[in-house]
Amino acid sequence: MNAYGETKLLIHNDIEVEKLDTTYLNQIFAMQVRKWPNGTPIQVFVLPSSNPLHRDFVVNYLNTQAHQLDRIWNRMLFTGTGKPPALVQSETEMYSKLLTTPGAIGYVSTAYPVKDSEVLGEKQQ
Repeated sequence: MNAYGETKLLIHNDIEVEKLDTTYLNQIFAMQVRKWPNGTPIQVFVLPSSNPLHRDFVVNYLNTQAHQLDRIWNRMLFTGTGKPPALVQSETEMYSKLLTTPGAIGYVSTAYPVKDSEVLGEKQQ
């Protein structure tokens, strides 16, 4: 297990950021920050809240709980102030979206094979 649990954070390779700290990641995943520093719209992808990998990511990268993030997303949806992240059903779908969607951010397990030739901006905190 790495310092951030069983997940690794990945972003699309067109995004250049100096550092993704916990505060900035929370703002991104709470859908409060909508564009990357280069102006590219942020597209957040997540697994279902019941998925153990999602829960691991939320705890280890965002320092919160999945149900708290769900509350934020539901409030946005029901008040019409925004929409929740795009939901994917598997790591394979997540990785595919991260490769093909400009501005994408998401996560996969540390065991998921990320090929060096498919350079994703794997970011460390």
